[in-house]
Amino acid sequence: MRSRDLPRRAAGRAALLLVVILAPLLVAAELEDRPPPITVTVDGKPVRVTYPSTLGQAIATLGLRAEHGRLLDVDGEVIEPRADPGQILLNGQDAGRITALADGDAITVVDGEDATEGTRRVVERLPGRQPSNPMYTLATSAMLEITTVGRVSGKVASVGYRSVGRVKRPPAVALTFDDGPWPDGTRTVLDVLERMHAKATFFMVGYLIERYPDIVRRVAEAGMAIGTHSWTHPYRTPFAELAPHRVETEITDPVDLLRGRFGIEPELFRPPGGSYDAGVIRVARDSGMRVVMWSVDPHDYLDSATPRTIARTVLRAVHPGSIVLLHDGGGDRSATIRALPRIIRGIRQMGLDLVTL
Repeated sequence: MRSRDLPRRAAGRAALLLVVILAPLLVAAELEDRPPPITVTVDGKPVRVTYPSTLGQAIATLGLRAEHGRLLDVDGEVIEPRADPGQILLNGQDAGRITALADGDAITVVDGEDATEGTRRVVERLPGRQPSNPMYTLATSAMLEITTVGRVSGKVASVGYRSVGRVKRPPAVALTFDDGPWPDGTRTVLDVLERMHAKATFFMVGYLIERYPDIVRRVAEAGMAIGTHSWTHPYRTPFAELAPHRVETEITDPVDLLRGRFGIEPELFRPPGGSYDAGVIRVARDSGMRVVMWSVDPHDYLDSATPRTIARTVLRAVHPGSIVLLHDGGGDRSATIRALPRIIRGIRQMGLDLVTL
């Protein structure tokens, strides 16, 4: 090594040593000059932020966001996603984003609130005389149709009916049969009705319509009325408490099947278990059907029911305009079938006709 390089290397070591010594001192000096952080509260919880900071910087640093409240229609669909804008308040006030924060300030995130549109009623007098909807009897009267619609969307929320004026009850009774088509039950019931020249209405279950199309055709060819009784006949959950989409498919699928495969246009729907609400009535109405209930129920589906008790219960309860609930499917219907001739004869002896709905 040349002797003249020694002073140069020594100078370099000295400079490096000076940097190592001075660097911590400079950092310490900088930290001493920087102001300490301040404490603010965010939704009641203390948070430390650098000073100085603005409201906008704190919002960005902390990732604060206020959700907007939506305006919903009567079906729960969004009409306006920003109907009630959320806010971020400083000390309870709406402040600009450039407002400087001070120790002890309170930042509050206030979400907007969802709201459902208001409704209005549309009242229409139906032509002529009409049965009620839901229909419990054959009685008719002048009828008002009361439709509740969303003020903004115009969607139908519910449909109701109110009788006005004098009620007329025809000298007739309607026999109705639920839960078919059923291989033995429906065929044998139909044999009795045809032999005694009586008419009745059959409320059929969708998946059974699909399974036994020949029985459906025979009922239609015999001049009986055919209504629907849902697709699967759910019973564990009351029909009106099912999810709206499930209610809709249970009602509409049998209608589509009867129209498409059999050319039958059903106008009557009986909900399983008689469970209905405004939504069930609306879906049935949109499908072109009236909800039909009953006024006489002999509980013929019970294991304890006998031909004698079924017939006696029906004949004690019927009067002009009655709708009788019976069953042709869902199990052994031999008791109902054996009671049927006595029921038909007893109703006719009262001077009442047997009619379809």
